Amino acid sequence: MRPLVLRRLLAALAALALVLAWAVPAQAAAPAEVDFYVRNHTIVPGSSAYVQTMLFADRPLPVAKGAVSLRYRFIDQDPAFTLAQESSRDNCRVAPGDVELICTSPVTALIPAGVDAVLVGYVKIADDGVIGRQATLTATMTVEGHAPITRTARITIGEGVTLTAPGGDRMVSAEPGDPIDAPLTVTNSGTLAAQGVGFISGNSYFLESRTQYSNCEYTDGALNGCTFDQTLEPGTTYRLNLPFRVRADTLAPDVQAGGWLWMTDAELADQRQWIRNGGYGQIGTPGRGGVLRLVPVATAKAGPPQAQRGHAEESLKVQLTGRNSADVAAVGATASGRKGAVVTVPVSLVNHGPAAFDHTRGAGWPDARFYVPKGATAVRVPDSCFPMTAGGTIDGLRPGAPGSSRYSCDFSTVLKVGGTVKWEFGLRIDEVIAGARGAVAVGAPTWTGELNPANNTAAVVLNPAAAPPPSGGSGGGGGLPITGPQGALFAGIGLLLVLGGAGALFLTRRRAA
Repeated sequence: MRPLVLRRLLAALAALALVLAWAVPAQAAAPAEVDFYVRNHTIVPGSSAYVQTMLFADRPLPVAKGAVSLRYRFIDQDPAFTLAQESSRDNCRVAPGDVELICTSPVTALIPAGVDAVLVGYVKIADDGVIGRQATLTATMTVEGHAPITRTARITIGEGVTLTAPGGDRMVSAEPGDPIDAPLTVTNSGTLAAQGVGFISGNSYFLESRTQYSNCEYTDGALNGCTFDQTLEPGTTYRLNLPFRVRADTLAPDVQAGGWLWMTDAELADQRQWIRNGGYGQIGTPGRGGVLRLVPVATAKAGPPQAQRGHAEESLKVQLTGRNSADVAAVGATASGRKGAVVTVPVSLVNHGPAAFDHTRGAGWPDARFYVPKGATAVRVPDSCFPMTAGGTIDGLRPGAPGSSRYSCDFSTVLKVGGTVKWEFGLRIDEVIAGARGAVAVGAPTWTGELNPANNTAAVVLNPAAAPPPSGGSGGGGGLPITGPQGALFAGIGLLLVLGGAGALFLTRRRAA
């Protein structure tokens, strides 16, 4: 090949490699996907309900305050369905005609688990609304930098029934391992029969069901709720008994509670869908025992959808006696990288027992405090971690926000004995400091029963060795292999550069010869 032709080919290869290299950041910077869900409602004539909305992103997505707006509309629907605002000072305003509500959410981040939009707006049903009539509520969310998204919710006018429960807290005393029963009572205090009811349970992990009924749902032995294909006649009281056992790994001494909220079958269907689609997890698995029944039992023909004018709720508080605490240990990490590298730092808490922690109930539970090593910046932060000031103030409105020097990390699951809860941070090394130290520590703002404080803090160390760190980051999972479309693209760039180098070597040898 003639030298001039070869030089032109090499120039073309180099140019193509540069073009492909410039394409890599564009692929890496693909925008986050956002979405939202609006709750269905069954509402009695003359009543209203909050416009409940959950916001999502496929990764932690910080947003400017006021960057998320939502527009709700009843388009060509029955005039009995309208929208309303609380006051002119709140974050929603209703347009003339009362069929359009324009809101601005105060959230500053969207996360995969979902965040409540925190809106003060209502759906209202007129006094003369027709029982069984339905309308479609059309909602559009706009996040700055993203295309608008439209979703819908179903609003149903339900027949009004009145369910009442004793209310208040019934107090009992028990030790870990003791059996305990929760008798529930519900009364139909209205003039219409309630045709199908159920309850959702606010029980915590500490109450394990001794019997799991087929018309109830459970998660790891904890009761989530029950449905009853029965009719509750006007003026009649019904009872049932829930058999529990205080789990042996329950924290004590402590005070924990369980609660039960009664609903009509239509309201319960709305609530179940909200739990499934609103980021609250699954309903649970039906039990394999017999059918739990309300007594006395009455039968009636099926009727229109129903809703309550109020809510019937009762609860049980358990004073846990004895002593049963836990040893929670912090687990740190090391990582190495050159200046500019982003290394992954996994930290965790391990529960050595003998007590478990249920984050939804009880007097206290641990969390984690993460302190960024000097010379590094947190650029990837778990969505369950929140910026924290030097004084310990936690910014609960900015989950997963990068750039802070310290974080408070939460968890929403039960931390069982032997269990681990883990968080992964992406730290950019701005300055290479040999042995730069941060830490992860057990934070216990409301828990004072730690059995072994000596293991409550563990070091997070960047570039612990004196030798120069490898390029791109290593340690703690920091250097991740590049695969998929970007990996293929880098491989193509490398091949072009190799071909160019071979051509240059060939040309040099020809000229030397």
